[in-house]
Amino acid sequence: MQQDFDLIVIGGGAAGFFTAIRCAEKNPAMRIAILEKSDKVLSKVRISGGGRCNVTHACFDPTEMVTHYPRGQKELLGPFHTFLGGDMMGWLEDHGVPTKIEADG
Repeated sequence: MQQDFDLIVIGGGAAGFFTAIRCAEKNPAMRIAILEKSDKVLSKVRISGGGRCNVTHACFDPTEMVTHYPRGQKELLGPFHTFLGGDMMGWLEDHGVPTKIEADG
């Protein structure tokens, strides 16, 4: 049985699902498949942040945010100017997922 897709996302983790959802929002007619090699999708999301799903740092300045990433600072600075932690929190809230900033950020 052959299936045709407009987009195939490799990896059923948080980034893969976020990418697939954002693409579907931008183009609802797009046929999207997410491929994951293991039998569990989003498994790291369930355990991140001690089981509470740690999604981002409470940092809203791109130049400060890159300091949390020892590798790839130069490469991440541009994308962080486009979409930062506050944007992620807003996107989650818009989709009915409440967020909380812990005291330690």
